[in-house]
Amino acid sequence: MKYSVFLLIVFCTLLTADTLLVPSEYPSIQSAISASQDGDTVLVSPGEYGGPISFLGKNIVVMSAGGPGNTLIRTFMDFHCVSFTGGEDSTAVLQGFTIRNQISDGPSSGTKDIVDHGGGIYITNSSPTIQNNIIKDCLAGSGAGLYLQHSSMFMTDCTVYNNDAWAYGGGFFIGSSDGNDPPCIIDCTITNNEAQDGGGLYIWGDTAVVINNNISDNYSDHNGGGIGISGTNVLLCSNYISRNDGGSGGGVFIGSGIPTLIGNLIVENTAGHGGGIYEASGSTLNIVNNTIAINIANGLGGGIASADDTLYIDNSILWGNSGSLGSQILMAEAHVSIEYCNVEYGEDSVYNYASSTLYWGPGNINIDPQFETGPLGDYHLSYGSPCIDAGNPAWEYNDPEDPFNPGYALWPAMGTTRNDMGAFGGGAVNYWLTVEEEESFTPKAGLVLKSFPNPFSSSCTVCYQLLETSHVVLSVFDLSGRLVETLVDEVVPGGMYSEYFNDSSLCSGMYLIRLVAGEHAASRRCIVVR
Repeated sequence: MKYSVFLLIVFCTLLTADTLLVPSEYPSIQSAISASQDGDTVLVSPGEYGGPISFLGKNIVVMSAGGPGNTLIRTFMDFHCVSFTGGEDSTAVLQGFTIRNQISDGPSSGTKDIVDHGGGIYITNSSPTIQNNIIKDCLAGSGAGLYLQHSSMFMTDCTVYNNDAWAYGGGFFIGSSDGNDPPCIIDCTITNNEAQDGGGLYIWGDTAVVINNNISDNYSDHNGGGIGISGTNVLLCSNYISRNDGGSGGGVFIGSGIPTLIGNLIVENTAGHGGGIYEASGSTLNIVNNTIAINIANGLGGGIASADDTLYIDNSILWGNSGSLGSQILMAEAHVSIEYCNVEYGEDSVYNYASSTLYWGPGNINIDPQFETGPLGDYHLSYGSPCIDAGNPAWEYNDPEDPFNPGYALWPAMGTTRNDMGAFGGGAVNYWLTVEEEESFTPKAGLVLKSFPNPFSSSCTVCYQLLETSHVVLSVFDLSGRLVETLVDEVVPGGMYSEYFNDSSLCSGMYLIRLVAGEHAASRRCIVVR
């Protein structure tokens, strides 16, 4: 499915480009890259290929014909497997490979040591697109799976697992973007990675966007089993952060910066302190519409441990967490405001330590949230949950409205449009659209839908395919469910089509592209970055 969709993008945007075939025309991926020009596609047949590989500053597509399960790029552990160092932009695309550098025999650079940064992928001064790859079994000092510095990138639909960094970022190390668009990691699985700090990923730079990823079963010796943050302006939205283990901050460690946490499931993590979140940034932070549940701290703060900060917790669920002090929240010289939250044991579960202050605001409850298993995990709200329509009633916190059922929330929010407490309520609901929902509309159902580039700053191309003549409505909605623009509303014969979407008035954020063709429908997210 992903391979077919990407071929559609190539068809819509690169009609005049050449395709260089490996190995039938060129014996290696690097020789094909050397012979290519901007806009070309290097198409790689299934097999195993040696690295290291460099894009050489060329804005080309390097993709496999057989997908990551059948096409391996491998190199020795003292090399980057794939590198972008020549100023490549978002049209430089790496798609459909398994990438690994954990090979110790054979020729090497002679150091007989692991590479300092980026065992799998190394990015500096560039902004590539990385999609539908498996990055596994890589070793490096920092950023074993991927290392990024002075750069941007857009990564989607990748699996990053079993990578090991001696220092920071077992799966990823994200450094400074240096004023470029924020690096984006969207719809990825980041699991079973290990590092001293930031087992799954460590964000050190000024900004990053981390949306709708499965970050689970990672380990750090020190801080941040799942995620470690020392970045200035980081967005964590609608991520599933589960079963990670760290010294401080089993799920998330925040050492500095002003990150925003919206709509995340932070569950079943373990740490010495701060089972779900350990937060010591010295800043004012907002934690909105998160579910923080069943986390364990062997020491302080089962759900959240906060030190020397001002913390606003709104519309969230803290339930079933445990720690020696502060089962749900521990405050050490912190100032914490809690409103419209469901907190197990109420105010008694918040431990005030070392001159902290607590504002226990309106709307807080202490009632079993009635979690149940659903398509997005084990922490959906049941139909009788007291958390439905119980969040802040102010309109800016509303759940997005279902455009096809006015007055009611768009699933996975429930009830009316008043905010639901927890990860499945509020404006981030659209981020939780599942991969299965987005990709279940195969050509057999009559639809293929994609937009490119994504993210975009001013315009994008929306491509779609029909197998039969249908009445097509192609629309763009914002997260509140408001119709932004209708691109198509007419009967369209079967075939492949593209529509140009350009709206300079849009604010930065997430939007929903929805295609309805007869009895079938498909939805895709797009991101505007100003």
